[in-house]
Amino acid sequence: MQPFEDRGSDEGDGLETGAQDEHEQCSDPQPLISRISMAWRMGLVFFALVLLPLGFFLVMVEMGFVTNPLRVLILYLALGLALLAPLSKLAANVLLLRELASINHFCSQIQRGQYHVRFGLGLERDDEHELLRLKRNMDWMARRIERDSICMRSRLEKTEARKQFFEEMSSRDPLTNLFNRRSFEKFLGEALKKTGQGVILHLALLDCDAFKRVNDFYGHQAGDDVIRTLGRIVTESVRAEEDFPFRYGGDEFGVVFCGIEYSSCLAACERIRQRFAAANAYGCTVSIGLATWSLEMGSDQSALLSACDRALYQAKSLGCNRVVGVADVQIVQ
Repeated sequence: MQPFEDRGSDEGDGLETGAQDEHEQCSDPQPLISRISMAWRMGLVFFALVLLPLGFFLVMVEMGFVTNPLRVLILYLALGLALLAPLSKLAANVLLLRELASINHFCSQIQRGQYHVRFGLGLERDDEHELLRLKRNMDWMARRIERDSICMRSRLEKTEARKQFFEEMSSRDPLTNLFNRRSFEKFLGEALKKTGQGVILHLALLDCDAFKRVNDFYGHQAGDDVIRTLGRIVTESVRAEEDFPFRYGGDEFGVVFCGIEYSSCLAACERIRQRFAAANAYGCTVSIGLATWSLEMGSDQSALLSACDRALYQAKSLGCNRVVGVADVQIVQ
């Protein structure tokens, strides 16, 4: 189990700065009309829709091309009334609607969580109009929201990593890195619920023989070495993904076997016994009791544990260093 490392905020700040630079470079430039002030836009619209046609009409009258000015004026007014709606729409679009549409699209993207959007306004000038300043402020807010969201996401990821790390620590035995008793009880409870679906379940309990003698004669460091050796051999002797090895407490270990036959469990237990006897330098052996879940036990953990305890006690009574299954248990007076 690797220790948790907090990388700090410098790396996150660097990512945020890089993301901001990338977004600014990718921004689309605003159209030229967005840089024209509202007063100038109104002047251009007034000139194009009123003064220019009126001036053209006066020039035509002055040059003698219009023989009946009153009739032409009436036609001009009628045409103006007929084109009032489309011309008003065009004028509104030039004056304000285009800007409002771009701002609304910007806000919609922010609402969907696309905080990287920018208006792409270029360098700021002193004579900018209010709408352009509003867009710059909205760019600043989007950049701030994006930076805060990146920072928040980074903190959440670190918090989740810490949570997983401490959950792993609380479920493991620090000396052997096997699952501890609390994890075993949780796993066994969930596994017993699946036995009704036809899942075969076996439990083996292991007890290190003469462990107290090693502690008393060689010291606790030697005892820890024996425990680590037994934990390693148990881990190496069972299936990595399917079986559940654990340290029950002290010099007691266990394995939950799922989905295999009883004979295969006996072979795995015998493999643990032989390997441990050959691996430790203090002459320790291990006694193992093996029990199989039956329908009569139901989902009660204590029934399966009691059956396995009886098998382990029988192994101890018969001289230790052996594997005993529930079927081999005999009443010892």
